[in-house]
Amino acid sequence: MIDSFLYADWDEPPEGMDFELPYGLALSRVGRLVEALRLCEAPGDAKAWAMAQELYLLAPAIINVLLNYRICVEFGLIVHPTEYIDFTRKPGCVVRYLPETKAQALELFQDGITLARGALRLAPGIPEAMDAFIARLPPALKDFLYTSKRDKYTWRASEPARVAALASAVRKGSAGQADAAGGRPALAVGAAHGAIMPGLLLAEYLDCPLWFVRFSMFKRKDAEPVLSSVDERVIAEAGQRGMVLAFDEDCASGLTLRTLVDRLSPLAPSLRSASIIRHATSSFSPDFSGKTWWD
Repeated sequence: MIDSFLYADWDEPPEGMDFELPYGLALSRVGRLVEALRLCEAPGDAKAWAMAQELYLLAPAIINVLLNYRICVEFGLIVHPTEYIDFTRKPGCVVRYLPETKAQALELFQDGITLARGALRLAPGIPEAMDAFIARLPPALKDFLYTSKRDKYTWRASEPARVAALASAVRKGSAGQADAAGGRPALAVGAAHGAIMPGLLLAEYLDCPLWFVRFSMFKRKDAEPVLSSVDERVIAEAGQRGMVLAFDEDCASGLTLRTLVDRLSPLAPSLRSASIIRHATSSFSPDFSGKTWWD
């Protein structure tokens, strides 16, 4: 597991968090890093730590780009080669995607989550699986320019110890909050994009299915969670099986998480909320948190 090799200053994001890379190259690099780290013995050395940090920073790209692609296809929007869809602008031309294209976009997204989780587990066969995955991508996605920016809030919330603390709180649950499996969610739903990096670890610690919906109030100016009929179906089906955990990496004002909970609650009666970091001054108190941050 990657957390055995992650040693960093978790208060200040590294310079390596700032990068641009074509999507196909990012995926290929993930495969090579997993291959190299599998040859290392934990806790490793400085070289292994650097590779692990690079892998941790790259893994969210797998899901980020596919989520944007799936949204564009499901809402009939044009896929831009370098930019995520901006819902503050008029959508412009509507594209009528074939049912096969929509099915492919969903399958790629689901497989991307599986691959990203496998990469953080340092699972065997990831390099080969990544190469096969790249071969399935539409040409426009291979060349999509993925951009990552330094973000202290996402980085602080991605510290494995803090993510593990949240997972422990969820597993323990409390009266009326934990499901029959002892706090294991039927589905964890993260607010992308910030929750992707810690969310991958959280799902591994909880050993539960994982999903992401586009909702970035401050970075992407989303007014509300972007949910397609597919998202609604996936969340509603999970809600019938047990507890659905809606989470964000950082609960500062509390507006993002509160809005996400309000949107998802009708779909999942047993919805619970969580954040890795909750600021003490937040107006919203999630059901679970990993750390309370005193500003």
